[in-house]
Amino acid sequence: MNMKKRAGGVLAAVFAAAALSLLTAVPASADQGDCQYYLHEAGYNVGPKVESACSFGASTEMGAFSGCYVLLVDIGVRKSDAVAACSAAGEA
Repeated sequence: MNMKKRAGGVLAAVFAAAALSLLTAVPASADQGDCQYYLHEAGYNVGPKVESACSFGASTEMGAFSGCYVLLVDIGVRKSDAVAACSAAGEA
């Protein structure tokens, strides 16, 4: 009986760990990467603020392009580069 409880506990722990990793996993977005890559190639440092803007631009949120654009321009990205980067983020 004790062995069955232990096996059940181990199985429950493994299931919980697997379920938690699926729930907390952030989906990779090639579009976000395209935005970051564009900015990197244009000579910008890609740090947390650029990553955040590109991530927002790649989202399905209403106003994603505008939000991406404003965030990038606010940190000093030229308007034409922000348009190109946010467009790359929004491409599916």
